[in-house]
Amino acid sequence: MLREQGSSALTTTSTPVSATLVVEHMIRILEDDPVTNAGTGSNLNLNGQIECDASIMNGTTLGFGSVGAVSDFKNPIAVAAKVLQESDQGPLSLGRIPPLLLVGSGITQWVETMGFSTLERVRPLATTTTDAGTGTQEEAGSGIQAGPAEGSTLEQRSVNGSLVTYESLQNHIRFQTMLQKAATASYGEGSLTARLDQDLDGGNVSISSLDNPTGSTKRKALESCLQDTVGAICIDGNGRVAAGVSSGGIAMKFPGRVSEAALFGAGCWAQDPSEESPGFACSMTGAGEQISKTLLAKTCMDTFHGEDDTAHAANTVLDRFMASPLLRSYEGRHAGFIAVKWSLKDGDSSEPDSGRDQQEQQDTREMDDNAPRIAEFIFAHTTKTMGVAFMSAHDKKPTAIMSQRKPECTKTVSTRMVKI
Repeated sequence: MLREQGSSALTTTSTPVSATLVVEHMIRILEDDPVTNAGTGSNLNLNGQIECDASIMNGTTLGFGSVGAVSDFKNPIAVAAKVLQESDQGPLSLGRIPPLLLVGSGITQWVETMGFSTLERVRPLATTTTDAGTGTQEEAGSGIQAGPAEGSTLEQRSVNGSLVTYESLQNHIRFQTMLQKAATASYGEGSLTARLDQDLDGGNVSISSLDNPTGSTKRKALESCLQDTVGAICIDGNGRVAAGVSSGGIAMKFPGRVSEAALFGAGCWAQDPSEESPGFACSMTGAGEQISKTLLAKTCMDTFHGEDDTAHAANTVLDRFMASPLLRSYEGRHAGFIAVKWSLKDGDSSEPDSGRDQQEQQDTREMDDNAPRIAEFIFAHTTKTMGVAFMSAHDKKPTAIMSQRKPECTKTVSTRMVKI
C-alpha cells in the first residue's frame, strides 16, 4: 500500500503548483485509502462514528488551518485547506478574525456560509450507543448488509455512503467486545465506560489481558484498530515548504475528542527558508495527547533550527519528548515524525539586491536555479514501526520504507540527502 499510494500521491501532480496544494493533494489520496487511519476507513469512536482531525500549514505565509471531529466531509484535509485559505485572506467583515480551527457541526455551518460547494460531503453512519452500566452496545449499523461483494470499488466498500467501511465497522465491533471483557475484569461493570478511554491511552489493556484463545488473532485485531496518522511535507520548485496531517484518532475514543492533528504547533509545522534560517517542514504521528502536551511540531522546528547536525537534532527531539515531565502520567511515549530541512545558497535570495543591476540579478538567479539543491529528509520514531515514502522531481519513482525500531532501542532515526 505504501509504495502504491506513495507513488500515486507523489507523481499525480505533474504541473508546477505550490507546496501547500501538493500537500493537500497527497493527503487526500491517503485519506481515500481505507487502509489508513484518516478519512475513509478511520477508527470508530465509542458511538460507532468516525470523527477525523486534520491541519495544514503554509510555510510562506505561516498560515494555518485545521478541523476537528469531522464526520460529514470525505476529505478533512480539503476542509482544513479552505480554513487556511480564508485565514490567509485577513479579517472578515466588521474586522472579525477568521478561524484557525473549526470543530464538529460548526464546520458544516462555516462551509455552507462560505459557499464551498465543491467540498465532497458524506453521510455519517447512524449513531450507536453504549450503556454506561453494562457496556452493552446497540447493534452498530443495524440493517446494513453483511458486507461488500468481492471486487467491490472503494465506494461500494463504504457503509451507506459514510466514511465507515465494512472492515472498520467489523474491527470496531470486535475491538469493543475485547475491551469490554478486559475492562470489566479489571474494574467491574459499573465503571466500564469511564475507563475505556484511559485504558487505551494509558496502555492498561494489553494483548495478554484479552480473553481470546489465539494470541495471533488478538494481536491482529488490536493492531488493526491502532493505525497511524498520515501526513505529508513538500518543497516546491520555488523553494516554498508546506506540511499537513490527518487522522481518524484512536479507536474507541470518546466523541468530541480532538487530536494533535488539528492543533497548532502540535501536528505539523512549515516555515520557508530565509537568509537567517533554513526552511523546515515536519508532520507528526503517535499518541495525540502526548504530542499535543509537548507541542512537538513547534519543538521539532526550534530544535532543528538550532542544530546543524540533523541526526543529532532528531535524536534530541525524541530524547526530550521521552523525558518530558509533562508526560509523567503515561506509561509509554509514542511519537514519530517526517521532516525536511534545507537552506538557501549564498546569493540565492528571493529578495532583490538594490546594489546590483537587474540584469546581473537575473543572470545570478538563472545560475542558481540550474545548480542542484540538496535538502535533508529525516524520519524518526519511538513507535514500533512507521511507514515512509519520499521522492523528488529527479526520481522516477518514490522510495517506500517500513521503518522498524530495533527491540533493544528506544527510537529510530534516519536521514537522507535528497536532490531538489
